[in-house]
Amino acid sequence: MKRFVAIIVIASFVYLPHLSATDPLEEIIQNMINAVSQENLEHHILQLEDAGGHRSRVTFTPGKDSAAVYIENIFYSIPYLASVELDTFFVETADAPYNEQPQVNIVATIEGTTYPEKSIVIGAHYDSSADREAADVWRQTWDTIEAPGADDNATGVAAILEMARIMSDPEFGFSTEYTLKFVAFGAEERGVVFDGNHHGSRFYAQNARKYNEDIIGMISIDMVGYNDYYEYTAIVSNEESAWIGLQFRFVNQHFTIGLIIDEHINPNARYSDHDNFWDEGYHAILVIEHAPPWREGSYYAPNPYYHTSSDTFEKLNMGLVKKVTQVNLAAVAAITGTVTSVGDERVPAIADNVVLYQNYPNPFNAATNIQYSIPNESQVQLIIYDILGKEVATLVDEKMHPGIHNAIFEASHLPSGVYFYRLIADRYSETKQFILMK
Repeated sequence: MKRFVAIIVIASFVYLPHLSATDPLEEIIQNMINAVSQENLEHHILQLEDAGGHRSRVTFTPGKDSAAVYIENIFYSIPYLASVELDTFFVETADAPYNEQPQVNIVATIEGTTYPEKSIVIGAHYDSSADREAADVWRQTWDTIEAPGADDNATGVAAILEMARIMSDPEFGFSTEYTLKFVAFGAEERGVVFDGNHHGSRFYAQNARKYNEDIIGMISIDMVGYNDYYEYTAIVSNEESAWIGLQFRFVNQHFTIGLIIDEHINPNARYSDHDNFWDEGYHAILVIEHAPPWREGSYYAPNPYYHTSSDTFEKLNMGLVKKVTQVNLAAVAAITGTVTSVGDERVPAIADNVVLYQNYPNPFNAATNIQYSIPNESQVQLIIYDILGKEVATLVDEKMHPGIHNAIFEASHLPSGVYFYRLIADRYSETKQFILMK
């Protein structure tokens, strides 16, 4: 009998709705997802593949310089970015005279509205390689060999260009509480005339730590377009950064983007620009077509073309590239989002009264989002209780600015069951229930 009652209780929560279609932030995120243009993504990849007619973006070649100019020009063509900057560095391990040739990261910024001093970095490297061609060919012709790098990593760069375009456009009514930095990193790949790799992101991350920049999370998007059969992607994190990857699974499910997502917690997976942010103590993840990309998986056959002269556009699954761009956009928006006006009509971003929204996803596995809106600066508490009324977590206990806020409840250490979350703000108090299902 007890077993029967338990099933009835759980079933009553399984069908609780997610955020309603009238929730302003959810509507805006959905509209931005819908605005991701496969045509734009294809255009960017083809332009980077050709690289000013050079068919190569290998570091210290004219094609790499042409690619940097293209990316900078695209960022400058987006009218609502707060700034576009060149972050100049040198590859100190390079042979002379290459060690004196400046390299650049290209950085585009959307300024945060509530906590502009805190930022999320969304990065992708724009250089390429053909080091899997015959070793002697690569060593002798590295500066002239074709290295179109359509998958690795024109796909990732195309994604950040499209995300910057959409997320900065005021027509969508989206505003970010935290500053967003879209960074095209230089000199990620290994070269012939220099040692090491990930030089651009190392310079960026070390400078961020040097100047005490408050980076709350970093996402590296690296080769996300090769898969003939499945719309699948992998996410790599360390333990401290796993909360970022959880967002991807949640928005993929909540907005029915349709990816198969595989998550890996592996602090030894250091094959992209996220690793330098780990080294500086920042939370960071890697989004990549498989982890690692040169091994077979249930939904992935190794890409035989990456780091060769055959890494070209026609090998790509552009439906996959579009969905990976959409899930990155949605995850960043869910973490950072608030709402502004659209045209002449005001979106009810900040209600006249305090509002506590239903969490999403619900039911959830491991973590969920809780949003609330406050009309005035208020002392806010957001507290989680178990079904017996015991407090299990305090997510917020501080003075908050007016606006819509998002908190993440990470519950991987708790057992499955019914839980409650309570918001206290000024004289307002409300409690809602949700269910953790593992």
